[in-house]
Amino acid sequence: MIRYGKIKGVEKKVSRYIMGTAYITTPTAKPEQIEHLNDAFENGINTIDSAHSYGAPNVGSTEIALGKWLKESGIKRDDIVIMSKCGHPSYFDFEPFLQRSTIHPFDMESQLYDTLTKFYTDYVDVLYLHRDDPEVPVEVIMDTLNRFKKEGMVKAFGAANWSIERVKAANAYAEANGLQGFSIIEEHFSLAEMVGDPFTQGSGSISGPKYAAERQYCIDTQIPVASYSPLSGGFCVGFVTREKFVADPDKVPEGMRIGYCYPDNFTRMERAAELAKVKGVTVPQICMAYTMATPMDVFPIIGANNHAELISSLDALDISLTQAECDWMDLSSEERPF
Repeated sequence: MIRYGKIKGVEKKVSRYIMGTAYITTPTAKPEQIEHLNDAFENGINTIDSAHSYGAPNVGSTEIALGKWLKESGIKRDDIVIMSKCGHPSYFDFEPFLQRSTIHPFDMESQLYDTLTKFYTDYVDVLYLHRDDPEVPVEVIMDTLNRFKKEGMVKAFGAANWSIERVKAANAYAEANGLQGFSIIEEHFSLAEMVGDPFTQGSGSISGPKYAAERQYCIDTQIPVASYSPLSGGFCVGFVTREKFVADPDKVPEGMRIGYCYPDNFTRMERAAELAKVKGVTVPQICMAYTMATPMDVFPIIGANNHAELISSLDALDISLTQAECDWMDLSSEERPF
């Protein structure tokens, strides 16, 4: 059964699982995609994660489709939490690798208005900045976001793929000036460590030993963490074993190969499989339970492809893991907990 949490600035309850939507890549969702969205909502997931830039190769199409779905479904605006993102790198058609930052007030405002239009709404519950531009002072960014809030277009702000140091600086400025700071961050958090960037765009992560200090900050401040790709692009499903990868690495999708196919991660998955067998559950369920067992306030963004996967993810909320079990799985400890 779904559970709910709170995000500062958002008056509504926020489902502990957030529905990812980047898989919708056409301006009109396919019938099975609409069925999938309805299924998630009917099972209590009232929060969707979107972005102005989602829908590649039809960039921007995801939110068009979502707006149509909400309008035609009859779901009341007050019953759903919309998370969107602005501040994406802007790519020029004539040179895919030439890009400019859009972390500027005029770009942020333009992308926000575009999102509002697509969703047939006058506000989004959470507006993330999808990437950061360290050249833009946090003062400019937080002043702009707070103007959006004052004008009623945004309830809360989030930072996606930002460094914790920049989040700290932004929130320190906001606090010192009586403004609202970032209420949530979006980073990769999973049992599998993101070693390389599977998206090649400066994707943020707080997984693995390298980011222990960042996780401690999240624990100390209890800033919610929206964890994208909590199953690490399917790596944590367990289908790609160490042996299969060594035998034929080219059969593994490139993003998974770049991001997760490394010795320590295979060891983590082997331990997850052992623990799953002991508890009588699946490897993906153990990995989902791991993301929820942390002292951090985590809201995983899920991408269940069908009803069975959705129910499997929901069932994972009822799996309890001890600290010793988590430490053994993520290689913090060599002491077997069973």
